[in-house]
Amino acid sequence: MQAKVKAACTQCHNTTRITEQHLSREQWSQQLEKMEGLGASIADEDRDGMLTYLTKNFGPQKGAAKAPAAKSETK
Repeated sequence: MQAKVKAACTQCHNTTRITEQHLSREQWSQQLEKMEGLGASIADEDRDGMLTYLTKNFGPQKGAAKAPAAKSETK
């Protein structure tokens, strides 16, 4: 599915737009609908697979904030 997501989504923007988002399946579905409205071509038979791919790789669980690095203070 990676190739299909890349083909459909990178016609208008780069992959960073995808990888920086950490959306639920429902939110990804809404994004796909929005992009289709803007001209993206997503085959009906690919939609479920794309949603699964996006949710698995760029879902909320992948967006957990990393702990900031400890800063050493010198006086």
